[in-house]
Amino acid sequence: MSKYIPVNELVMAEMKKQGLRPADLARKLRLSNATTYYLLSRPTIQIDRLWQICVILKINFFKILSDQLGVENTDASFLDPEKEALKAENKTLKEIIQLLGGNK
Repeated sequence: MSKYIPVNELVMAEMKKQGLRPADLARKLRLSNATTYYLLSRPTIQIDRLWQICVILKINFFKILSDQLGVENTDASFLDPEKEALKAENKTLKEIIQLLGGNK
């Protein structure tokens, strides 16, 4: 597992890498400079705001953060058991209908 780096530090490092100043980010986020400086001074950022920053900087901070946690997100980890049960039932019903000479 990687060393934890607060999200604001990740954002500021990427901004520096891209040559983007806080005032530039403020303009793109349509926020005041003071609000943006406050946002960048805190180790946490709301998800919707982080999403906007990801789009602006063209970098997936969510992936970086999950890598820091050592979280492996696979499609299987997000399956809804009830939805999967309904899919199985639907498949069974289609097979029965075919066996009874219904729609092919």
